Amino acid sequence: MTAVEVIDQIKALPAQELARVIDFVQGLESPQRRVRTVDPKTFEEAARSVFDQHAELMQKLSQ
Repeated sequence: MTAVEVIDQIKALPAQELARVIDFVQGLESPQRRVRTVDPKTFEEAARSVFDQHAELMQKLSQ
């Protein structure tokens, strides 16, 4: 079976089965897949914490 045939088979899957394929593919080890993301709220809280803890340094850096 060629890659194109596999892709066509995957496209024809019901949503639940397609989700399982997606989970499997995302679980494969890949250097490109090792990007971590954080939700905006968590980022905002972390940034605020850093700025609050290092206010003097941030003030100097902004000049």
